[in-house]
Amino acid sequence: MGLATVYGIVKQSGGNIWVYSEPGQGTVFKIYLPRVDEPLTKEGEKEEIGLFRGVWVILVVEDEEGVRKLVLEMRKKQGYSVLEAADEENALLICQQHKDTIHLLVTDVVMPKISGPELAKRLVVFHPEMKVLYMSGYADGAIVHHGVLDKGVNYIQKPFTFDGLARKVREVLDKNPRPGT
Repeated sequence: MGLATVYGIVKQSGGNIWVYSEPGQGTVFKIYLPRVDEPLTKEGEKEEIGLFRGVWVILVVEDEEGVRKLVLEMRKKQGYSVLEAADEENALLICQQHKDTIHLLVTDVVMPKISGPELAKRLVVFHPEMKVLYMSGYADGAIVHHGVLDKGVNYIQKPFTFDGLARKVREVLDKNPRPGT
């Protein structure tokens, strides 16, 4: 699944990937991406991100530890309280035991035992106020096309930047009622 995700991101970015492998010698991957002459961020964005600080509680459910830790660290830097779970069982336990409000669930769409939407249905039983933000390495069009997510749900595509995630989290938190996640 990881290579398929990389391939999808590279192709979606207008690039190519080249693979060469020899038995007993190893494998080489070369990724070619189009050149971009524009700056990575617009001026003033750094100051604007400070506005995204919050006191909300966020539950992150992600089976890949590296991604989970990155999201946790990014959220902690924004001032949010962050709860983490690597799988469905831990997420259910956290939701059962956490008596205060959980404002946002950030979950991977595709996990080994359960889909993100199915997990969200189970968790909102304990925290009906909880909004949901789905994340995935698959292109959002592919996810909607294959019926994994409904069109219009809160979604961010991996890989994402710190600024991109901060903006998306704030956008979801600022939405009024939790419309079907």
